Amino acid sequence: MQDALFSLLFMTLLLFGSPGPAPISLLASGANFGYRRNLPFLTGILVGLGLAMVLVNLGLSTLLETSPKFASGLSLLCVGYLVYLAYKLYIQDPRKQSNEQLPGFKQGIILNIINPKAYASLITLFSQFSIGNVQQIEALMLTGLVCICFVAVIDAVWLLIGAKLGRVVKSRRHIKRLNSICSLAILLVASVLISY
Repeated sequence: MQDALFSLLFMTLLLFGSPGPAPISLLASGANFGYRRNLPFLTGILVGLGLAMVLVNLGLSTLLETSPKFASGLSLLCVGYLVYLAYKLYIQDPRKQSNEQLPGFKQGIILNIINPKAYASLITLFSQFSIGNVQQIEALMLTGLVCICFVAVIDAVWLLIGAKLGRVVKSRRHIKRLNSICSLAILLVASVLISY
C-alpha cells in the first residue's frame, strides 16, 4: 500500500503541479490580490476538482469516448471558457484591486468543472491507481481523498508563489506583464485542446 501511495502522490504532483489553467490562474490572482483574498477561489477550485472526480468515476470518460459530438461540444465549451478567462486576466487593471475583479468560489468551481487538463489527469490517476486492498468504491474514495488533499497543497503553493511574486514586483506595469504572460499561457493550453 505504501508503494501505491507514493506512486499516486508522485503522479499527482506531475499531473496537477504542472502549469495548467488552475495553477496559472492561482499564480496570477495571487500576484494581483494576495494569498488570503484568494482563499475562496482556491476552495472553489478544489470543490470543482472534487466534482470532476465524481463525474469521471460516474463514467464521463466512457461517454467522451463513445459520443464524439458530446466530446466536441464539451471541448468547445472548455476552450471558450479558457479564452474568456485569459481575456479577463489580460484586461485586468492592476491599479484596481476591487472585489469585482477578484475571482471567487464560483469561478473556481467553474474553472475545474470545465478544465480539460483536470479531466485528463483524473482519468489517468483513477485508471492507474487504487490504494488499499478494499472494495472498488472504497479504493476510489481513498484515492480521490489522497489526490484532493495533495492537490490542495500543490495549488496553495502556486497561490503562495503568486502572492510572494506580487510583493516583490511592486510596479503595476510588471504586474500587467505578468497578467499578460499568464493570459498567453492559458491561451496556449486552449490551443492544445483545440488540436485534439
